[in-house]
Amino acid sequence: MPVAKSANLCWGQHHHLLRYLRVPAQSRHEAHIGTSYPLPAGCTVAAVRATLTHLVRRHEVLRTVYDLTGTAADGRAWPRQVVQPPAPQPVVEATAEDAVDVIARLTRTPFDLAREWPLRACVVTAGGRLVRLHLVFNHLAFDDVALDRLAAELDELLAARTEGRPAVLDPVEHQPVDLARFEESRTDADVGPALGHWRDLAGKLPADVFSKRRKASGAAHSGSLTVPSLLPAARAIAAREHVWPSAVHLAAYAVTLAAYTGETLVAHRMYTSQRDASGFGGAVTCLSYPTPVLADLGGDPRFSAVVKESATRVSQAMANAHVPYDRVYELIAEKGVRVVAELNFLDNAPRSCRTKRDRYAVNAAPADWAQAGSDSYLRVYEWADGITLALQALDAVMDADAVEQFLRGYARLVEAHRDPGTDLRVSEAAALIGFTPATPQPEAPAEPEPAGTAPAERVLTEVVAQVNGLGDVDPARSYLGAGGRVLRLPRVVEALHERGWSAGLVPFTTARPLSALAHELVPARG
Repeated sequence: MPVAKSANLCWGQHHHLLRYLRVPAQSRHEAHIGTSYPLPAGCTVAAVRATLTHLVRRHEVLRTVYDLTGTAADGRAWPRQVVQPPAPQPVVEATAEDAVDVIARLTRTPFDLAREWPLRACVVTAGGRLVRLHLVFNHLAFDDVALDRLAAELDELLAARTEGRPAVLDPVEHQPVDLARFEESRTDADVGPALGHWRDLAGKLPADVFSKRRKASGAAHSGSLTVPSLLPAARAIAAREHVWPSAVHLAAYAVTLAAYTGETLVAHRMYTSQRDASGFGGAVTCLSYPTPVLADLGGDPRFSAVVKESATRVSQAMANAHVPYDRVYELIAEKGVRVVAELNFLDNAPRSCRTKRDRYAVNAAPADWAQAGSDSYLRVYEWADGITLALQALDAVMDADAVEQFLRGYARLVEAHRDPGTDLRVSEAAALIGFTPATPQPEAPAEPEPAGTAPAERVLTEVVAQVNGLGDVDPARSYLGAGGRVLRLPRVVEALHERGWSAGLVPFTTARPLSALAHELVPARG
């Protein structure tokens, strides 16, 4: 298909691209975003098709594909976004009888990033009458802010068509390519101070916050706790401490994590928006990624002090957010630390949590999420009338009982501090949460790294050098340690395949030397 324009990926897209590529194809749907949209009375299939096509013409992100293995203008491989000319948005039609199967297929099939637009649409009819519109989005192209804007425009366009009036929409100030070209123009001097912040932080991160709990296991668990009283409790604490409620949750998470792990220096990743720091706040694209967060709880501080420090960390993350995610990733990887506990805040208001009592649910085992490389993932959903805490965790770091105790302990901690007279020290909070103290797990004997075969090692070092524009590459160093860039890994894997060898992407993101990775290359089929 013809190309309208192209540019590098936006910096906020890096994390989601790497996450999408590192998991097996059959599990990539875990990163898809699916939603059903309410339709105005009298809406027709033709109106839906026309509206979606209007949005495709208006927002370039809806007609963008991604070239992961081509070459950029400087001759080096680099992922790029490629905007195609406007065309009708494909829409699948399903009847009420077959809608479940059709939507499941649309949801679970991985997006073909090089050829497929990042939106799938399905209209569901019953007796020839339109009853529902279901959309599936690729997270690489959208974050919550972008989806909210798109949903508002969809509502307005459908209502206008149904009511026979002109639609009233705000102008599109920036397209993703505009943002990407601005980012391409940024020099080391421009991003140096922000990268310096992340470099300093990376040097302070603990090697593995779950080291005392980690065990060998391939299972995963998921639970969610909805507590209506958590909403006013978090807001009361925030008002008292003059911070945003997110700082209260960040503090509660750090203290609960410390209680579980037995550590006083805990680290995790918090999803942070680049919108304010970038100056492109209205762009319809993905502008968020997980930034590292460090909480030093040494000295047994009181909860109020942890809340204030958490507010500072949030402010620092937001101020320094507009940097390339791959650079932050590489800074952490170079230190050899494991920071893969994640925290995300999601605003579900004005919808209701639909319960007036505390409610715990054991959810289906998150087998697909478990392939994504995270140890744990806590989502804090804020409703109009409550909070839901949803935690996914690998059994290697937290069993099913611990997941439930973690969520209930987190909730008790926040609710206890609704009382202005309560200000627990970290040790007192740990007693309230009630975990059995963590003890170091015996370390498995390290297996000697196998020696790489000479032909595979030679090919591997040549490919790494060629794709990354390097001189001689030392096989005793890791991919990143040798100067390899993480976003060029798709091209590395493809170039190896072209030369007769098959490799996965994930091993290259570890600290293992290239000589050991060369031993694991296998002859490519066909």
